[in-house]
Amino acid sequence: MSNARILYVSKLYDCDNPKNDLFDILTEAVRFNSLNSICGVLYYGNGYFVQCLEGKRDKIENLFYEKILKDSRHKNCELMYSEDISENLFSRWNMKYAIIHKDIIDFFSEHKIDEFNPYTLSASAIPQFIELLAKQSDSYYTLDTNRA
Repeated sequence: MSNARILYVSKLYDCDNPKNDLFDILTEAVRFNSLNSICGVLYYGNGYFVQCLEGKRDKIENLFYEKILKDSRHKNCELMYSEDISENLFSRWNMKYAIIHKDIIDFFSEHKIDEFNPYTLSASAIPQFIELLAKQSDSYYTLDTNRA
């Protein structure tokens, strides 16, 4: 089975404390992904999730269709991108967490998108966006120490 990369977007369901849910999602992802040889990045901003997953195609597709789509913390979940890969961009992280950063705001501005809304990314912009996410620092531990 070949290795693949997918990117999906979703909205966080309405909740009182999104930081706690975000931390829980990240913690679950790190645990699950480490057991299943999956790596990737999660980006959260303006109430939107963007997650890029890499690993064996059957494992990441099963994760997406059997777990993520059924997770009540996500709504309007949509697979935006899928490709076969020979090399992982996120191999250092079972689940890296990228925070809002000037580079990402600038990227959306350059693509004529006024605010961060990943549903508006064009198919041609997604690979560039994934490369940008790969360059961002991991902020998982920052989120942990700032939990409310």
